[in-house]
Order: sequence, then C-alpha cells, then structure tokens
Amino acid sequence: MVATEAQVSELAGELQRVLSKVLSVMRHTGRTPTSGDLTLAQLSILLTLIDQGPMRMTELAAHEKVRTPTTTVAIRRLEKLGLVKRDRDPSDLRAVLVDITPEGLAQHQEALATRQAHLASLLSKLSCDELDALTKALAPLERIAE
Repeated sequence: MVATEAQVSELAGELQRVLSKVLSVMRHTGRTPTSGDLTLAQLSILLTLIDQGPMRMTELAAHEKVRTPTTTVAIRRLEKLGLVKRDRDPSDLRAVLVDITPEGLAQHQEALATRQAHLASLLSKLSCDELDALTKALAPLERIAE
C-alpha cells in the first residue's frame, strides 16, 4: 500500500503533536537535586561530548543543529556547573575545545536514568499490544531522525 500525500501530511501533523507532548513530559521529568535544571538540549550537548570527545564550539553547534552563540550560552552554563571544561586546542591555539568533566558524565548518567525510569513507569501502563506497536515504530522513527 502506498500512502497518499494527504495521509502522509496528516500523519506528520499527528506525529508532531504527539512527540511534542512526549518531549514536554520528558523535559519536566528527571530533575533531581544534583541534576538541577539540565534541559534536554544541555543533556544532548553532554551526550555529544561523551560520544564525540572534545570538540570546537563551531563543530558542537553544527552537530547540535543550532547557532554557535546558542551553544556558547549553553556551554557557559554547563561550565559554571562544572559539567564541561574549555581548553585551548593544541593543534590551533586560537581555537578552544570543549570537553565533558567526570562530574558532567555522572550528572548526564543520573539525569538519563531518572528520565528512563519515569518513562518506563509510563510505558508499564500500556497494554502488550500497545508496547508491541511502539517497539515496531522505533526503527522507522530512528530512520527519520538520522
């Protein structure tokens, strides 16, 4: 079966609406005294640094698909919290590399574990058929996220 343009458009609207609600729930979950007010964007930056290692601010902004000034503000806040550090790039002393600190790694893991536990408690309220449908939806969602 081939979906029509109208069907795809309607699905896109519904998916956007539902994902916005899910992200809203995730944004307001998992805040602990130690993880404080870390936003999903800040957690994303920490995850990028975990996965990619030290990066220049411009590379980090490009990876996060935001403008460099936006990243700079986020990095300043994360640096004040002791979650990231900035050092000169040894290959180009004009450039600065941003890296996650051990505290940043611990905070990231704690915040993710708390959010995952909350999401698991929400998922536990679904039927087996609903969980199966969500499981089947993961692969196509992953493809469109790339």
